[in-house]
Amino acid sequence: MIKKIILGVAGIAVLLIGILAVHIYQVTAAKKSKAPSLAMSKILLHEELDSLSSLELKSFIQINDGVKDARINRAAGHAICLYDRNSADVRDIISSINQKFELQATLFQPSADELAMSCPAIDRNSVTFKLGNFFENLFAKL
Repeated sequence: MIKKIILGVAGIAVLLIGILAVHIYQVTAAKKSKAPSLAMSKILLHEELDSLSSLELKSFIQINDGVKDARINRAAGHAICLYDRNSADVRDIISSINQKFELQATLFQPSADELAMSCPAIDRNSVTFKLGNFFENLFAKL
């Protein structure tokens, strides 16, 4: 009975590790198609907006070619823009925002420490992070 439980737990662990490996490979593998390349950028708004201005700004961002969605966080002072990199350039969007709304909006550039964190929600000392990091490094060498 204990043997069956141990074999079952080991089988599930091997299955889950396999699924993780396949997922990491799919995420890190080079893409060969010319499919839409969605990106998300954070636009820092250095002036405080009222609710009407934030709605106008959101609408203005969304009418740009290639922009799929936009969100404005007035309290934090930034906008999040989801766009297709093949048909839109976030720097052009920011430039048009600055001209139309007379803002000093800038593109958020993460620091080296922020870039080094693959996922800020995962504890770097956890088994999940270490296992994922192992597979990411393994597939990066292929």
